[in-house]
Amino acid sequence: MRRWCLWVVLLQLVRTSSAQFPRPCANRDGLRTKECCPAWAGDGSPCGALSGRGFCAQVEVSEEPHGPQYPHSGIDDRERWPLAFFNRTCRCVGNYGGFGCGECRFGYRGAACGEYRESVRRNVLSLSAAEQRRFTSYLNLAKNTVSRDYVIATATRAEMGADGENPMFSDINTYDLFVWMHYYVSRDAFLGGPGNVWRDIDFAHESAAFLPWHRLYLLHWEHEIRKLTGDPDFSIPYWDWRDAQTCQVCTDALMGGRSPLDPNLLSPASVFSSWKVSAATDPLGSEVTPPSTQLLRFTV
Repeated sequence: MRRWCLWVVLLQLVRTSSAQFPRPCANRDGLRTKECCPAWAGDGSPCGALSGRGFCAQVEVSEEPHGPQYPHSGIDDRERWPLAFFNRTCRCVGNYGGFGCGECRFGYRGAACGEYRESVRRNVLSLSAAEQRRFTSYLNLAKNTVSRDYVIATATRAEMGADGENPMFSDINTYDLFVWMHYYVSRDAFLGGPGNVWRDIDFAHESAAFLPWHRLYLLHWEHEIRKLTGDPDFSIPYWDWRDAQTCQVCTDALMGGRSPLDPNLLSPASVFSSWKVSAATDPLGSEVTPPSTQLLRFTV
């Protein structure tokens, strides 16, 4: 496991802060102090400390070296995550969670997060027509709603200034936030200078953390959809494609059928045909253009 410690550390971070860049911390003060311990609205104290929800603590990361697939150290923002940006974050106690300990950790709900939550995942092909419409409408709402809690970085930490005097973050909609997160963990390592990148390893997929990271990633996406829609019982359906001879979810009622005018486009009868492709420029100068087929990543 030592060669994959980078993404084991990432898994630990997601538990404490839920995503890479919480909006309250993506500013000059947060970058200067390297602290991300927002106040919980319930009592106004950092991490809800006065209510016993959590406390601000030093981030703990593994000191194990990277494996031979990544022979660098201290040059990529994701190394020993999240220390390039923050070294103090909220550490929630009990069943509390979220970057400010104002939510419940996965598997729990209720005012005091004491109610166990059991999610039932259903085959997407078994959903009624009304349930399928609700699912696609939730995705469409996420695509068209700016994330209230999170932003994305549009530059490296070094480009933001030694004291964070030039914070470079951007709003993003709730759906594209997760497209960006998936990209951020799998992109090439930025070694500095034009074209100087390390492409020999994709830490999100060619590592021991492949399965647990993606499972936690989907749980977080599901949680954000619940918050956005006000539907606490929403669960991501699945598509059992093992014996499928065709793309069974490629219908206008689900992920979108082919356009009769151009097979490379979605049918205009699909709600997703109106989606605008987001082009987010990363620190390497390339563009991230998530296609609508990214939806399939959430349904399989």
